[in-house]
Amino acid sequence: MIDGEPPDIKLLAIDIDGTLLTPEKELTARTRAAVRAAQEAGIIVTLATARRYINTGPIADELGLEIPLILCDGALIMQHPARQTLHTQPLQATVAQQAIEMMLRNGIQPVVHHINGTIEEMWTGPSSFDNEWLTEYFTAFPDHLLRLPHEQLCNGQPDPLRVVAFASEERVYSMVAEVAQLDCAWNAIKQGNYGCAEMAVMRRQCSKATGVARLADHLQIPLTQVMAIGDNNNDLEMLEAVGWGVAMGHAPDAVKHAARAVTATNTEDGVALAIERYALRSGVRADSNSFKRAS
Repeated sequence: MIDGEPPDIKLLAIDIDGTLLTPEKELTARTRAAVRAAQEAGIIVTLATARRYINTGPIADELGLEIPLILCDGALIMQHPARQTLHTQPLQATVAQQAIEMMLRNGIQPVVHHINGTIEEMWTGPSSFDNEWLTEYFTAFPDHLLRLPHEQLCNGQPDPLRVVAFASEERVYSMVAEVAQLDCAWNAIKQGNYGCAEMAVMRRQCSKATGVARLADHLQIPLTQVMAIGDNNNDLEMLEAVGWGVAMGHAPDAVKHAARAVTATNTEDGVALAIERYALRSGVRADSNSFKRAS
């Protein structure tokens, strides 16, 4: 069923992993060209990611972006390249400690993310609780890592951005019933960048959707003129909230159903195709599947 054409796009928010990047974590020439063409057409392009600034900034540099970036699944918005914190949605420390205790009951080392001025910090427990995936994560990001007794991670501490878990799919998803009882927002993915499942616990109602809404308001752009592209569970609310949400071709069915359209996979230049078809309106025929709602 044809569901109409996309609006006049003024802001484009793109997820990184599984969307913007190929499985080899690369930007293709066509994707770079499409982003550049969107910028030249007057469209503001940003990134909306679960990543922190430390591993998002370099990608923004590659794309020539000078714009606030939506980070930590919406919990943080930072101006790039000035690295100025514009907005946070911190998780109450009392709730964060409850999430920590939940993870410990399930045999998972919690990782607490903070923003201290312009410095991104990671607080976690004793190394004896680390697993193989966390070892890889901490090796990749060794700076500003603080280890504390678990009972001191959030009790009496400043509100963090979020609490995250890296573990097997079985262990992560075994916490779903428990985390749903906490006064928080949360999301889980079956496989992240470190080869394991991940869970993020955040402030209630915090999501990429609220981050995009905040940035759009800052830029005085209505959400109806925002396009977002994503591929995973933590993109779902964002795709629903904007005027034109696009799911990647390999996205789960629930994410596709939340979108207005489905593009190709990240091995087939799906982001570039979406920008060309929907934001730039190039090469679209009236009978094209481009304008069909995912079903």
